[in-house]
This record gives sequence, C-alpha cells and structure tokens, in this order.
Amino acid sequence: MTKSILVLAILIGMGISSASPSRRFTRLAVDPVYICISNTAHKYHNDRDCRGLAKCTHQIRKVSKDQAIKMGYKPCKICTK
Repeated sequence: MTKSILVLAILIGMGISSASPSRRFTRLAVDPVYICISNTAHKYHNDRDCRGLAKCTHQIRKVSKDQAIKMGYKPCKICTK
C-alpha cells in the first residue's frame, strides 16, 4: 500500500514539473531579452549582438522581458527602440 502511494506521488510530481518548463519556454519565445549577470549591469537587450551587451564580461542570460524588468533592468537605448 505504501509503495503505491509513493509511486502515485512521484507520477503526480512529474506531471506538474513537466508542465512548468513548457510554459516558461513559450513565454520566452514571445518576448525574450538578454541581460548581463553582473553587479554593474542594469540594461536589457533585444538584440544578442548589441554593442552594449558586447561589453559584458560576465554571463549573458536569456530571460523574458517581464522577468528582466522585475529584476530591475531598464531597456537599452541602442537596441530597444
């Protein structure tokens, strides 16, 4: 009896976790932006090849525009017009 409850819990958990990435992926496909993960970076970029983003010497991450704004990033004046 205990094994069947554990298996059921695992299957339910797998179903829930597999739904989240697809929703996140769909959201990023609609409005992706690029941010530099640095203490001094404060702009988000629409273009991965923006000359402002090229100055980033840290990790560049692709996130949704909403997420970048929530993290405190402002639009780049070069590539987000």
